[in-house]
Order: sequence, then C-alpha cells, then structure tokens
Amino acid sequence: MSTIRELVFDWLFNASVQIGVFAILALVLSPFIAKAKAKYQHYFYLAIFALCMAAPACNTFWQTRPSVVVKRSQQQLIQGTEAPAHPFWIWNGHSQVHEPTLLVPGAKTALLVIWQVLFLYQLIQFGRGIYRVHRLRRNASLISLGQIGMADSGMTGLGIEPPQRVALLQSTAIDDPVTVGVFHPAIILPSKVIPALDGQDLTAILAHEYGHIRRKDFLVLLLCQLITLPVAWHPGIRYLMSKISQTRELACDEYAAVRLGQRIVYARTLLRLASLCLQLPRSNAVGLGIFDGDNLEDRIMMLTEKRTSLSRAGLIGLALATSFLFGSSTVLARAVSLQEASASTNNAKIFAGTWHWMFQGRSFSTMVLVQNGSVITGTLTSSRIALDDDGELSMADPGEDTTPSPITTKLEGNVLRVTLGDGGGDHPFGFLVTLKDATHAEILPIAPPAKNMKPIQAVRVN
Repeated sequence: MSTIRELVFDWLFNASVQIGVFAILALVLSPFIAKAKAKYQHYFYLAIFALCMAAPACNTFWQTRPSVVVKRSQQQLIQGTEAPAHPFWIWNGHSQVHEPTLLVPGAKTALLVIWQVLFLYQLIQFGRGIYRVHRLRRNASLISLGQIGMADSGMTGLGIEPPQRVALLQSTAIDDPVTVGVFHPAIILPSKVIPALDGQDLTAILAHEYGHIRRKDFLVLLLCQLITLPVAWHPGIRYLMSKISQTRELACDEYAAVRLGQRIVYARTLLRLASLCLQLPRSNAVGLGIFDGDNLEDRIMMLTEKRTSLSRAGLIGLALATSFLFGSSTVLARAVSLQEASASTNNAKIFAGTWHWMFQGRSFSTMVLVQNGSVITGTLTSSRIALDDDGELSMADPGEDTTPSPITTKLEGNVLRVTLGDGGGDHPFGFLVTLKDATHAEILPIAPPAKNMKPIQAVRVN
C-alpha cells in the first residue's frame, strides 16, 4: 500500500473507533443536556460533531512521516557481460522471466475499496442535493407579503431589518416551508398549503424560518454535510447529525415563540401545519424544512409544558463535566491511535542495525538500517556480483565505490521492502528483507535483473 493509502486506512481506523466513543458519550449525556436551552443543546452537539471530525485527523497525522532524500549511485560495468548494467550492482549471469510476488494485506485493500464506494455515493448524493436546492429556488416564484395577507410592518419584529433582504417565494415542488441560501437567503412556502393558512399561521411560520436565517443554519448545515462525506456511513455521525437537526428546530421554535410572545398559539400553528403537510408526500423536501428532525412531539411539549431549565451555575457545571469527560475521551482516543503506531514502531525496531551481506563466509556489502519512530532509513554499500544458471551467487565482492548509497524502505507486515535511492527510473533496484532470527536475515531481490536470484544471507553485527 502506498503512503497515502496507509494514511487513509489509519484515519479510517481512528475515525471508526473514536467517533463511536464520542457518540456513545453524547448519548449517555443527552438526558442532562436536554435540560438546557435549545440553543445550548445545539451548540453542545455541534461541538461533539467537531470533535468527532478533528480527533481522528489529529491523531492520524500527529506523527510526522519523514521523507528520505536520496541520490543515484554510479553505474559500473564488467567487461564482456551480456546482462544489462544496473545502477547498484554489476550483474554477470542469466536472468529468467520470473519475479517473486509479495501479497499485500487483502483486508485493508477491500476495506479501502468499500470506503471509496461509500464516499463516492455520499458525494453524488450531496451534489444532487445542491442541484435540487438550486433548481427549487430557480423555479420558485416571487410573492409579496400583501399577496398572503400580511403587512411589511408585521415582519420587522421578527428580527430581520429590513425584511426585503430575504426573498419570499412560493413553489409547488415542496410540501412544507423551507429556508435556502447562504448569501441571499430565501423562504419558500408551499403553494399547496398557503390558501389554508391565515395571517397568524403565516406569521408564526415566517418567524421560525427567520430564526434559521438569523442563526446561519443553512450555512452550518452545508458545512456539516460536506465535512461528513468521508464518514457519513458511521452510525455515530448519523446520530449526531439527527441531534443537530432536532436541536436546530427546537432553537428556532424558541426564537419564534419569543418573537411572537404566544407559545401556545405557535404550538397550535405547528400542529395545524403538520396536519396539512402530513397529507402530502414529503419526499421532495429539501433545505431547512420546518419539520426537519422528526421530533414534532418534543417540540410541542417544549412549547406547552412548563419545564425547569438549568440555572447558570448548573449550566456551567454541566459544561465543565462534559468538557472533562470528552477531554479524557480524547486522551484515550489518542492512546488507542498510538497503540496502532507502536506496532509499526516495534516492527521497525527489530530491523534496525548494521547488516553484512555474506558470500562464502565473508562480507561483500554493508547495509545500515536506522529506526526513526515507525520509519526506517539507511544506507547500502555497492558490490560486484555474478550469478550461475540457478540464480545462486557465483561471485560477490565489494564495489570500487565505497560511498554508501541512501535507501528508502517501507514496512509491509514483518517484511521490509527496500529500494535503492528514491525508487525512480525505469528499473529501480529493490529487495525484501525477511528476518530468520534476531541476527540472521534473507535478502531477496525483486527488481530486474534479479528476477531469478536466490536469497542472499545477511548477518547483523550490532
């Protein structure tokens, strides 16, 4: 797997675990959070959502992955050989068309393919949603307050100054009122239900939708949906998005009830509008609909029942308690991700050291491997070798150039893949290092012209 794919897999692992932990904590704390005002509940779930998205990314990319700047070694040539020259070794012998294959972890590849399919599906769905909102607004027709029996002066108390900055539209493509737009917001009313509503009902509906505009809810919704595209499949994200939607509607209900000064009347308007909209299919609903969140019963109870809200001291105490819990969970999540990194670090440690490549009891090349966290860097000295027809070494001597050449490495389970230089060029020289025990290893070349070469024995001296 490439470095980018490894990073993506590590991030997916961290996201799967850590998002689940944070979502469970949010679920456990939700009864206590429900005692706070709706806007604070909304901020709470938005904060947990932000933590879910930030923690896996930070824990994945915390460890810096250094790159090794490499250089090409000089080519040497043995007189009379028919084999092609190689930038590291001088080859003399025969090559056959056979190259050993290293099996990559199939499970990781399969999971990445599944994730890519899910991500592509969510991306298409998001693009379709944006297009539907654009088409809805483009096809909607402009209406005035006078056409629905309302005066401009009645709107100034809803918090929008002046009301003309918000477009008021009607459309036959929706079944309940929605708010769309970021820089040029618009409230779109369903043409099907406007005749059945009186002035008081329309005032209550517009007060709710103006609440969305004042709070910048459409922009927040777009950002949340965009950020969650890579992990929209996660049950924890789905739970948090539903809570964000529910508390957003509760907060706008509070805004509208305060502006109107008649909570019971506003509650009756919601019930009346619901009775009208539920008779129609809502599959075409887009944007911020007044019935998003699917928690109409909770909204009516909040408006009609007398509930004791948390005092300022209680709210501060709850904020401190939740901060401590989620802070501890973040540290725990960091520890989990470090455990994953420690496995690679331990694998890197067992390869570190100075290795002598051996032929007939003597060293002909020296490989130095240096551990740098979970990454291994190092150097290798050149050599002159020849092979017999069976791929065995028939000659191996140190090269004339004794300057060590840089190598790049990549851990693949318990095998170290090594490439001379940066791996560029048409025929980069590479080999696999497999440990036999603490002091012995086998070197198996995997790049031309070493296709039929038998493993070389190596001994660690420190």
